[in-house]
Amino acid sequence: MEFTFLSRPEELSTLLSTWTALGITSVAMDFEEESNLHCYGEHVCTIQLYDKKHYYIVDAIELAKSEAGISAMKALLEGPLEKVMFACQSDAALARKALDIQLKNIFDVRVIAIELGFNGNLTALIERNLGIKTEDGSKKKKYQTANWMKRPIPEQQIEYALSDVQYLFDLKDSLVKEMESTLTKSQQGKVAHEMKTCAVQKRPERPGWEKICNCKLLNAEERIYIKHFFLARDGLARKANVPASRILDKHLIVAMAKKGTWEGILAEDKMCYESVFEKARLDAEAEIRK
Repeated sequence: MEFTFLSRPEELSTLLSTWTALGITSVAMDFEEESNLHCYGEHVCTIQLYDKKHYYIVDAIELAKSEAGISAMKALLEGPLEKVMFACQSDAALARKALDIQLKNIFDVRVIAIELGFNGNLTALIERNLGIKTEDGSKKKKYQTANWMKRPIPEQQIEYALSDVQYLFDLKDSLVKEMESTLTKSQQGKVAHEMKTCAVQKRPERPGWEKICNCKLLNAEERIYIKHFFLARDGLARKANVPASRILDKHLIVAMAKKGTWEGILAEDKMCYESVFEKARLDAEAEIRK
């Protein structure tokens, strides 16, 4: 599959200008990301684009290094160009968190699919509506968990990434036709409303320590401990640029919060973090006393 690799702000800006000049108002789009699997933090790694004729890989990692690069991505992601996607919510959340960019003008084919009673993944939807069998699940999982931060990107990973935008236009046409022939006006109105809000944040982002366990099962003091132990682990991971789980498993953070101390929980090979977690314990106790 032939494609153009864009890694400089002016390259992406020129592409957007070219599309405008050609009257192209809609492109298929998808992201590949890194989310605390191979390094610290969450990152938009690539943006895959397809304009019905040509494929593009946008190097979001490189572009994010400069204000000009962020500005170019903002022009794409927040601009008037329609972006056809599948299940945009996680990509939209990542763009907000990693790039401070809000996805706009999204046509999410999954919105229609759900109203039609379909709740499967993109592979299943392509087979359902287009009769095309694509990658098997195990192979797809392999590339989903690949290290997308590495450059150059292996050819097979790029083929996988582009395959996720390859059929989005065909899916859009098929699903719109099915919607118009089977859904009521009321249901179509619901789809239109959902389409306008599908990329918008529905509720405030929860802090990370509330996500590593069911905080409702912890008492007030335990919730304070888990916050401080989580932040201590996060600081260590950020400094070392490794996933936080490599510093300490989340289940141990929960155990420390329930016990109110790191003592008796940190393994011998983790005792190098003793002073950091001791400070976190003291900070938690200070907050509890307030």
